[in-house]
Amino acid sequence: MDAFDTYAARQRTFKAAAAAHARRAERLSRARVATFGVAFVLAVLGMERDSASLWITAAIAFAVFIALVALHRRERRLGEWQERLARANHLGLMRLERRWAELPVLPAPPGPAAARAAEDLDVFGTPALTQLLGPLATPGGRDLVGRWLIEPDPPGEIPERQEAVRALAGENDWRDALAAHALRATDVSAEEIESFAAWAESEPWLATRPVLRWTARLLPPVTIALIVAQLTGMVGSVWWLLPVMVAAALSFSAAGRHVHAVFERAFARQGVLAQYPALLAHAARVPADSTRLRALRAQLHANGVPSHEELQRLERLMRLSELRYNGNLHGIVQMLTLWDYHVLDRLEAWQARCGRHVRTWLNAAAEIEAIASLATLAHDQPAWTFAVIDDSLDRLQARALGHPMLRDGIRICNDVEVGPPGTLLLVTGSNMSGKSTLLRAIGTNVMLAQAGAPVCAASLAMPPLEPWSSVRIRDSLTEGVSLFFAELQRMREIVDAARTRRERRLLYLLDEMLHGTNSAERRVAARTIIEHLLRYGAIGVVTTHDLELANEPALQWRATLVHFTEHVERGPHGPEMSFDYILRPGLATSTNALTLLEIVGLSQPPPPTQWHGSQESG
Repeated sequence: MDAFDTYAARQRTFKAAAAAHARRAERLSRARVATFGVAFVLAVLGMERDSASLWITAAIAFAVFIALVALHRRERRLGEWQERLARANHLGLMRLERRWAELPVLPAPPGPAAARAAEDLDVFGTPALTQLLGPLATPGGRDLVGRWLIEPDPPGEIPERQEAVRALAGENDWRDALAAHALRATDVSAEEIESFAAWAESEPWLATRPVLRWTARLLPPVTIALIVAQLTGMVGSVWWLLPVMVAAALSFSAAGRHVHAVFERAFARQGVLAQYPALLAHAARVPADSTRLRALRAQLHANGVPSHEELQRLERLMRLSELRYNGNLHGIVQMLTLWDYHVLDRLEAWQARCGRHVRTWLNAAAEIEAIASLATLAHDQPAWTFAVIDDSLDRLQARALGHPMLRDGIRICNDVEVGPPGTLLLVTGSNMSGKSTLLRAIGTNVMLAQAGAPVCAASLAMPPLEPWSSVRIRDSLTEGVSLFFAELQRMREIVDAARTRRERRLLYLLDEMLHGTNSAERRVAARTIIEHLLRYGAIGVVTTHDLELANEPALQWRATLVHFTEHVERGPHGPEMSFDYILRPGLATSTNALTLLEIVGLSQPPPPTQWHGSQESG
């Protein structure tokens, strides 16, 4: 069964389960109302008739009502879970059908490299390459996927990630549950995560004040003992007011205000405590069939206790601290027990035990989620392969390389070789023949490969590469930058990057270079820029309509020529054009601009009588 059938079958299963839970919840809701009515009537009759048996029966009916309330909540919770699982599989179908509007959007991370990838290669935003990955709930997971695509790790780390991606690709149940958690997740920002981790790693306050700490520990027993002594007649005066006054002073002093400030800092990010325990619990159950996944699972038990259990303890402490919002009750409890100080003492004990592990837990969960996101792509596209990235290679070689954003069935794949240094791939062809799509196919697959994800190819081998592109360049009215100058600025950035590159070889992808100026100057400028790139050891692809560029003496022996072509047939309504998008060796032998002009009905100038304005005088 292929991925589409798998998603469709699982969606039907989960929808049926959700409907079954909804039916049971409806029956329990009716039973709950009926039981409460019975309990109420029996209680009224018990009061009227002063009957113990009726009171007992009413109590039993009320107990059944409480049980039905709990069961009803459970059924609703299970039904919502099944709905989210069905939604996760619905998103899988949308990915396969490339229905971008219904898929989550991953914004581009900050920085010019991500902006180029989003603008030129459609990596971020919508429609975008990242919409083909599994959903991401955590800021850390989103940031990590973005970094892997834009700033890949050293080549030695990629095979380990590829192994982890392969291991999770077949774990449908585990990945569906992770996606369901992602769909439930609240929007917690990276700043909130960082603030929470910084608090966890900060120095304790109460623990460094032993006098205050022991006062808070000893004063409540003294208060309670004096109250009991007065109630039992052992003392005749209200001595217990003295410790209560001390407690009041501690509560309303600067120390008391600082206690509340610590609570605010620790618990201000309630989304973390609401979202992460379930995510961490699920991440800790990740199938450990790879070296990296085993290491990450171990990190989620960094202090010997499952991380989600520790966060659940912290959440309970948060609930205890919220007594401060219940004015009258909190005042009484605080005066008698110094409640806030005891909660803070427990909170700092948690901080001392777990604080140094929090960042490790969150980073491990983010990496597991990011790997699962790539594994979703591997599951959806089982025919895709994993790239070989080797420092010793001097060129990119791909067999049956296609654009990953195109659907199966309409995607045309081609064999491509880019490099070695000192050469370039020069692609010619007519309008709409597939030149720009080839550039994006190369760029997006290089980014997928270096992220550790599968690539849309039968095979791909390459050195570590740093992709730079010039595909969609725009002028700027507000900055006073023309299209030609904007293109020159990008070309300068690319040449500078090639000159200063360190770890990864630069891969340039240039579409219709400098088309903001006339053909003669464009040819000279393009040749000069290409010579710079060749001199600095970059490899890359240039597409052009300018067939004369291939005849430039400086490029003739360095350029590998390939082309796309079109097929034109004359029909009863004029020319009909089609493309096969197959890459062929050599220089393009045809153009289609005039044919396209004819297709849209503009091939002939208008007759003189249709010219607006008159040349006659008077």
